[in-house]
Amino acid sequence: MDDFLNLLTSTGSQLLGPAWPIAWTLIKIIAVTLPLMGCVAYLTLWERKMIGWMHVRIGPNRVGPAGLLQPIADALKLLLKEIIVPAKANKALFVIAPVMTIMPALAAWSVIPFGPDKALANVNAGLLFVMAITSLEVYGVIIAGWASNSKYAFLGAMRASAQMVFDDLSLYYCWNWYSAY
Repeated sequence: MDDFLNLLTSTGSQLLGPAWPIAWTLIKIIAVTLPLMGCVAYLTLWERKMIGWMHVRIGPNRVGPAGLLQPIADALKLLLKEIIVPAKANKALFVIAPVMTIMPALAAWSVIPFGPDKALANVNAGLLFVMAITSLEVYGVIIAGWASNSKYAFLGAMRASAQMVFDDLSLYYCWNWYSAY
């Protein structure tokens, strides 16, 4: 495996020159993100099938054999769907807010080790990084409520962000209690 990585690194640096480290980092990010998103998609399919079974109804089974292509159809629908922005909304914030909620969750995977000395970013304070980066998701929720220019959406966003902060605080206090003993 190390021979393959050395060959890949030398070939890539010959072909791309100084842009190779950026390209290699993007390749590693995609290699982590795509399987992660695939797992989430198929776990959602499993959840929908389980809920269908619990409600004694047919779950998602129309797309592909036994419904196994349903996550792909859902992803295509989501990507090709027209973005409707309310007339009085702040258009830039309305588009940026969902990105601000998903990116910290994906960025937290950068310090998760996949083997001995195998991680996208080898950070000494990995747990601190995960707790700090995931706490930034609160801002995306608040901005989503603010950007819609509706007091009801903003109140809902404030309530959701308060719940997120409370969950982070309880995790913090549990961690301090556990580390004290």
